[in-house]
Formats: sequence, structure tokens, C-alpha cells
Amino acid sequence: MERRIWALSTIILSLLLALTLFSPRLFAESNGSGNSEKSVEQYMRELQYTFYLLMQNYVDETDPEVLYEGAMKGMLESLNDPYTVFVQDMFLQDLSDTTSGQFGGVGLYITTEVYDEENPRGRMNYVRVVSPIEGTPAYKAGIHAGDYIFEIDGETAEGFTSDEVSDLLRGKAGTVVNVTFLKEDGIKYSVDIKRAVIEIPTVKYDTIGEIGYLRIIEFTPYTADRFEEAVKSFLHDGCTSLIVDVRSNPGGLLESVVDVADNFFKDGTIVSTKSRLESENEVFEASRGILVPQEWPVAVLIDQGSASAAEILTGALKDRGRAVVLGETSFGKGSVQQFLRLGDNAIKMTTARYYTPSGVNIDKTGIEPDIKVEPHQLSDEEFEAYKKIIEEDRIGKFVRNQGTPTARAINAFIAGLNEEGLKLDEYYLKVLIQSEINRRLDNPPIYNLEYDDTLKRAVEELRK
Repeated sequence: MERRIWALSTIILSLLLALTLFSPRLFAESNGSGNSEKSVEQYMRELQYTFYLLMQNYVDETDPEVLYEGAMKGMLESLNDPYTVFVQDMFLQDLSDTTSGQFGGVGLYITTEVYDEENPRGRMNYVRVVSPIEGTPAYKAGIHAGDYIFEIDGETAEGFTSDEVSDLLRGKAGTVVNVTFLKEDGIKYSVDIKRAVIEIPTVKYDTIGEIGYLRIIEFTPYTADRFEEAVKSFLHDGCTSLIVDVRSNPGGLLESVVDVADNFFKDGTIVSTKSRLESENEVFEASRGILVPQEWPVAVLIDQGSASAAEILTGALKDRGRAVVLGETSFGKGSVQQFLRLGDNAIKMTTARYYTPSGVNIDKTGIEPDIKVEPHQLSDEEFEAYKKIIEEDRIGKFVRNQGTPTARAINAFIAGLNEEGLKLDEYYLKVLIQSEINRRLDNPPIYNLEYDDTLKRAVEELRK
């Protein structure tokens, strides 16, 4: 027992020693900067000594594994970086499944909330939805990018990490989890979500007259091939321009987005990564040759759910003048993570930041569109009506009762809301209803030009 305790108590010390041995430059910088007079060795000795004191003298017998996990999580949380985390064995298979294209759960990409001094609400201590995965139970339940996970099965999720929330949301296919979501404006709504095996889609495409419309849902190992198939189809159909839609795209693999962006340029920088260690800096250049004709005007559509790899593609096309960007400011994830295995566990650690061709890092700020297309702005009266409609799930109940409602039924439903004093802009209500209808279809339309203002504006821009 004594030997086991000492073995566990030196794990953190061994990790730190390994980092200093394999990163001598980093070690030298640590000793030569900051206000502390203590050396790295002194901190490590104190950490080990505290661990041993707790094991031997704390009033209750303590599990060394609990102390180890607590120390690891606390050390990484002190960096205030939601992407640098301690990953326990139970989560490693989940991460592997996600990157390979299939996993079990409800279909949400989530992140720990990042503190923003300019946000008047301050930091919200809940995990936030980056985006739902299209076609999944969460998507069909009407979950939106930016919503916070407030409760899971009646228990508060305040202060939970994204890994802890993921563990609670995942489960056997066919089982149900009740989740309460909180919007930034204070609206709460609860939904029962039936878990399923989640297959990650990649690309969907169609034509809008002479315009090729291509939506990239996520960047997986298959995205570049699907992208090429779509563009070749557009060439065959005689298209003369292209819309690339990365709204609600949470990102994916760096190699995948570089391969996609390479189809637009014959040379030059796509993205660069910069680390603390100069030897690990990297520049990704175009080299494969142009597939998208240079004479084609290109529009890129983004929103607050466009993150990471989606922002890399957008940044490259915008910076190099290859596309006009429309929509809302993107999510703002401009960092690169790597995994360092520690036995059965691992550290997911931010090791670099990526930069657009003009040298801009968009972490926590996002990419600003060239043409802003903002969502409908609600008046105070409309907000109260909207709050009641959402909290009571009025639109969801209407669509469930009607199946696929007719235009006459939709108009009657809107008239009934107005009679109750729940008055919203008619066009905005129809957008909400149509979105609810599409989410419940097995094969929803790839685009809806009638109720998609950003897409309509992009079509107008390309046809000028």
C-alpha cells in the first residue's frame, strides 16, 4: 500500500520532470520569467510534499487517485483555457469516435464558456452549445448554437466541464435524457432527447440556378473528397459561381480544411500555426492546384456556430480576396490542441494558435463578415411574446400535431397567437415554423431560399 501511495504521489512530479527534460527551452523560460523567486524544482517538491501530507495526516482516509485527479484538473483549469483539460479514460473513446465519424449520444458540440470582459453578463458558469450536429436528436429537438446547458435530468449543470456534461448526455441508444437549456436573454426551455448512434455528415450540395450551393457540415477525413465531388458536379451542370455555407459548422480536422481550401488557390498561405517553441511553427501552403475556377465569384456564409476549421477556411478565402463573407460574427476558436497520454488518461493541451494569411488570430473574437446579415431584432413586446412561445413550446407542439402543416394551417396558427396577444413579425414566425418543420424531416431540403435571409443576400450579391 505504501509503495502504491508513493507511486501515485509522484505522477505529477514525473510529468513535470518529463516536460522539463524534453523541453529544455521551455524549462529555461520558466526559470527566467515571472515574479516568483522559487524554481520549478521547489514547486514540484512542495506539490509532492503536500500530496504526501494529505495522504498521511488528513482527518479522513483519502484515495490517492482522487487527489491526483483533483490536482491535475485544478492545475489545468488555472490556465483559464477551456480547451486545455484533463481527459480521463472514459472520455478517450468518445473523442476517438468523434474524429472517426461516428459516436453515440444526442448530437451536440459543446464547450466550456470563455470569460469575456466585454460581455456585460460576465462569464456564465455553464457549458455552451457550439452547434448541434445536423440530423441528430439534438438538432431535431431545436437546440441552437449559443444555448447553455442549465440542467440535465433535473440536476443543475452549473460549474460542470464539457467532459462532465458529455458523459451525462451520452448513453445507450434509445434512452431519453431531459435537458434544460438557458438562452443568453434568460429564456429557459426543457426538452426530452432520445439518444441515438450519431453519424457525422460532411457535405450536402445542390444548385440555385447557375449558382452551386455547397454546405460543409463538418471537416472529417471524408470532407475534401465530398467537396471535390460537389464542385465537379457544379462544373458539369454549367454553374458560374459558388456559395460555401459553413454556418453551424463546429470545425474538425486541420488537414481536412487545408485540403478543401487548397482547391481555391494554386499557391500561397492557407493558414499558419505559431507555438511557444519556434521549431513547432508551421505554415500550410496551397499546392494541389485549383479546382474552383478562378473566374467564379464565391460567397461564404457564417454564423456564431462557425468555429475552428470553419474559420480557417473563411479566413483564408476572405484574407486572400477570394470570397465575400456574409452573415454573423463567427465563434472565435483560433487554437490548436494535442493529446499527451498519461497511462489510461491524457491531457488535451493547447500547443499553438492558428493565424489567417494576413497574420490575424481570431481566438475569442471571431471573423467579422464583409456583409452583416443579423437575425430579426425583437422589440420588448415581441421578446415577451417570443419568450412565452419558446418556453411553452408552442411551435413544436403545433408542428407535431400537424405533421407537415399547410400554408392555411400556418396562417391560422399565427392568427391564433395574435389573438392571444402573442404578436411577432409574421415573416419571423414563418421562419421559426419552417425551421421546426425541416428539423423533423428525414431528408430536409438542402436550402430554403424563401426563409433564409443570409442565403438570399448571397444570391443577390453573386448575381450583381
